[in-house]
Amino acid sequence: MGALSGNVTTTAYYVDGEVPEGFRETFVDAMNKNSFTDIDLALDHDESMGWVSITDPFDSELTIEKFVWGDYLMAAIRHDVVRLPATAFKFHLQKALAERREKEGRERLTKAEIDDTRDFLERQLKKRVLPSIKTHDLVWNVPRKELWFWTTNKKVNELFVDLFEDTFQIKIYEKNPYSRLERMEESERLIARALEIEPSSMAAQPSKGGA
Repeated sequence: MGALSGNVTTTAYYVDGEVPEGFRETFVDAMNKNSFTDIDLALDHDESMGWVSITDPFDSELTIEKFVWGDYLMAAIRHDVVRLPATAFKFHLQKALAERREKEGRERLTKAEIDDTRDFLERQLKKRVLPSIKTHDLVWNVPRKELWFWTTNKKVNELFVDLFEDTFQIKIYEKNPYSRLERMEESERLIARALEIEPSSMAAQPSKGGA
């Protein structure tokens, strides 16, 4: 749910710099190099993030037809995470440790043995868990040098900025009152004045009588 349907909760960004000649083909190639791949548990990875089609989270083979919509470039970020429920894992670990103590005929295990049991159990249980799947849409107006990313989550936005800049080799920065002032003439003077403005409450203050 996002750009094509659903909510309109977005974070807006300015694009800093010019796009290269033939950017459509160049960008599609760059996105395919950073497209989504499944989590590789064999490498002890528990999350994965990459580009997918805006219309299909399972389509990570991007083409110009899927990505370019007139002046807009549209795609999605897919972010998969494997997480074990903390309480359930705690019970499984207690059971595994008890079984190991009984098998080895000892009342106590060393810290290294406990850590080894925990790591082995975590790897085994993660193989049985389906990852959570989340997608966040990207809409980029190339002529206006503006883009919108369909989430306000701080961590996800940080990951998105890293992926975007690594993919396209173009810097972006979040749109806010101060970044807007920086794009205007006499920006230093305007920003200095803006920083001097005291915060104001937009809510009516209660009367002294409590009414």
